[in-house]
Amino acid sequence: MNGSPLFAGPVQFAGGDGSSVASAVVIRGAKHEEDGIAAEHRYLSQNFGSWFLKRQMLLNQKGRVYDRMEITDQNGKQRAVFFDITDFFSK
Repeated sequence: MNGSPLFAGPVQFAGGDGSSVASAVVIRGAKHEEDGIAAEHRYLSQNFGSWFLKRQMLLNQKGRVYDRMEITDQNGKQRAVFFDITDFFSK
């Protein structure tokens, strides 16, 4: 993603590719958690096709809040995708 935001309606994706906390997908513009969660799901569908959520974990690191979503993609590959949800967490 190279730091350039992708648009998903009023919500924007910025940051990295989500492969680690350091390269987490940053979700901007979500007014509340419902918008943010929908944006996470939209990002996963856009990038991995159909997917199945195996596990989700909340992480707090250096004053930021992250969702770690462990998924199985449409090809059967298991992966972890990290989202920086600081902007909408607990709204």
